[in-house]
Order: sequence, then structure tokens, then C-alpha cells
Amino acid sequence: MDRIYERSFDINEWFIIISLIVLLLLIWITPKIFSFLEGLSYYIYGISIGMFYDHTISIPPWDFYDVNDSSAYQAIDFISYIMYGPYSYFFIYIYKKIKIRGIMNLAYLLIWTAFSILMEWFTVRIGIFHFDKGYEMYWSIPIYMAVQSIQLLFHHTINQSD
Repeated sequence: MDRIYERSFDINEWFIIISLIVLLLLIWITPKIFSFLEGLSYYIYGISIGMFYDHTISIPPWDFYDVNDSSAYQAIDFISYIMYGPYSYFFIYIYKKIKIRGIMNLAYLLIWTAFSILMEWFTVRIGIFHFDKGYEMYWSIPIYMAVQSIQLLFHHTINQSD
């Protein structure tokens, strides 16, 4: 049985749409430091990871959370996955722009993990995520650390000179 959390088009949908538009504009206006293909790969990485986790730990047998207004898949859910792309893009963009090296990699991962937890907390409050079955936000910390570490490995693999 599908759970319905609300039926109106409100803050959770507006947050997704406005965030996506603002972040896409930021990508458009920031100086280009990646080739089109490289930038697109970072963007798609974010979308893929978001979809992967939302379609593994948010469905049976675990079913730890629902996304947006209903436990059923909706069009706004797809748009919310696209919203992960710019965050992933800027994760590497800032990393490359400020030339993170050495032990600062760990600091950078911890800062982005903290930012990710803050965003998760906010999205729970506005109704994008609805935790279920005892899911605790701190369970996301190792997921964020792993996903971001893999993205850094991916970045360094395709940029051997960095």
C-alpha cells in the first residue's frame, strides 16, 4: 500500500525545482575548468548515486525512507535525482579549484559530509525525505564518505596529472 504524506504542490517540490534551476545557472556562469564530457560525467555520477541509493535502501526489503509526497514513484522524484547532479559537479569543481592535496582530502570529505547531513536534515524537515523503520540520519555518514571518496578516486583516475 502506498503511503501519502500530502497532496499539494508545496515547499518540497519548490525546493527541488528552485535548487535545480539555481544550481544549473551556477554551472552555466562559473568559469569552465572541465571539458564538457568530464563535467557531464561528474554530473551524471551524482544522479546515478542518488538513484542507486534511493532505489536500494528506500525500497523493500529495507524501505528505510520515502521520497516526496508519496511512497510511490512520481515525476518530482525523477527531478529530485537530477538535482543531485550539480552538487556532485560542484564537489569536484571546488576540489579542483582550491587544489586540495594530502591530508586536506580528509578535511574536504568531512566538510562535504557535514554539508550533506545538513542538507539531508533540511530535506527531512521540508518533506522531501520521510524516514521509516528507525532510520537514523547518522547512518548516512558512511554512505556520504564512501560516495564522495569514490568520486575523488574517479576524478583522479580520469585526471592522472592531478
